[in-house]
Amino acid sequence: MDSICSKFSKNFKDLPIKVLQFGEGNFLRAFADWYIQKADEKGVFNSKVVMAQPTPHGRADFLNSQDCFYTVALMGRENGQVVESYDRISCVSHCINTFDDYKSLVEIAVSSDLQVVISNTTEAGIAYNESDKFEDVPDVTYPGKLTALLYERFKKNGSGLLILPVELIENNGDVLKKYVLQYASLWQLGDDFCDYINNECKFCSTLVDRIVTGFPKNDYDKITQKLGYDDKLITVCEPYNSWIIQGNPQWAELFPIHKAGLNITWCDDITPYRTRKVRILNGAHTMSVLAGYLAGFDIVRDMMQDELFSRYINKGLAQVKKTIDLPEKELDAFAAAVLDRFDNPFIDHRLLDISLNSVSKFKARCLPSLLDYVKLTGELPSVICFGLSALIAFYNGTYDGEIFVGHRDGNDYIIKDSKEVTDYFDKAYKTDDVVKAVLENKDFWDIDLTEIDGLYDTVKSYFDSINSLGMKEAVRRAVCGE
Repeated sequence: MDSICSKFSKNFKDLPIKVLQFGEGNFLRAFADWYIQKADEKGVFNSKVVMAQPTPHGRADFLNSQDCFYTVALMGRENGQVVESYDRISCVSHCINTFDDYKSLVEIAVSSDLQVVISNTTEAGIAYNESDKFEDVPDVTYPGKLTALLYERFKKNGSGLLILPVELIENNGDVLKKYVLQYASLWQLGDDFCDYINNECKFCSTLVDRIVTGFPKNDYDKITQKLGYDDKLITVCEPYNSWIIQGNPQWAELFPIHKAGLNITWCDDITPYRTRKVRILNGAHTMSVLAGYLAGFDIVRDMMQDELFSRYINKGLAQVKKTIDLPEKELDAFAAAVLDRFDNPFIDHRLLDISLNSVSKFKARCLPSLLDYVKLTGELPSVICFGLSALIAFYNGTYDGEIFVGHRDGNDYIIKDSKEVTDYFDKAYKTDDVVKAVLENKDFWDIDLTEIDGLYDTVKSYFDSINSLGMKEAVRRAVCGE
């Protein structure tokens, strides 16, 4: 088997370093660095990346041992077709352990070539700790590290940077900027520096979307045989990708990867795109997986390939799309991509895994669509209502010690949710009307759902149909409007 370096004919190591990336994990390597590689290949960005390992223990040594060359394997469906392709990533210069070589990190941060900072330090990484001290850098939070580096750049009269956090928290750019300013105040770095942060640095909130499954442990030998070289850093992801950035479109010239024809959108307000993702992608899961599991399916793909459930999900998505303020063509394209992603032949996405904390998920992902649909049409969305009935049916359990157990076709399954939720269902199923007990629980929904005209009768009717006819026949009748 050949070495990985001998197989990488496209080598962008000699390009200027325009991107500093905090995080060296699977997601950024298969997402942000994949985008940059594509833009470099098209000649629209011409930049290499320096990774910074933000924690004491990580992949820096491992990455550097391969000269930061690695392969991204794209496996899934796109436009209805099965995709299996391999992209070689050579745009990463090297990875710095911020604790072992902070001096090198500062040199990158103050460089006149640098234009962009990208981060994925997990949701817990964007935090503020008032006990952090300037002299303790780099042993502080990521916002603290960033503050210190921006201060070094400010002292060198360096231009402001475009800062793109991709951590999965709402308004991540605004939150990161707030914490940087708090550190600037805590460490008394001066009003001029705060003006630099506010007026010259460009913090953007972002929304990213790509499923990255990481190192293909079970398929490694098969994949490397196809590649013709060993790659201990190979990472697997789906073909679908989306990067939404909220900011002044002129800022895109600092990071012009959109010119490579990639799925990246600059916008004034990220909210509709977040709503699209939560209600269509996440909402489609939540309105279908519990019904699908009780109908006998175990994996999302198998549920999708059933004609009845495919119709059920499509009908539900049509109802959800009416509640989102984006162009119809955009919503249709996104929904079509979601269906491809659910039918990924390479990922066995278990329905029971998705069922975790379904009550809070329904509240966040499906209930807003239900309420908005009623406001817009004066009618109830049938599939979302059925999904709520299926949720109540799924949570019909009994305690086996501390474990809350449901039953399907003579077999047990674990209902995974908070103790407060499972305790409530345990008690609700001992009342005369479990549907009423669940719908009127304001601790679940913040409102009494029985006050929505017709909702109780609709959900109760579906629930009774599930119990009397079985899940599949109940779904069929809901889809057909019977």
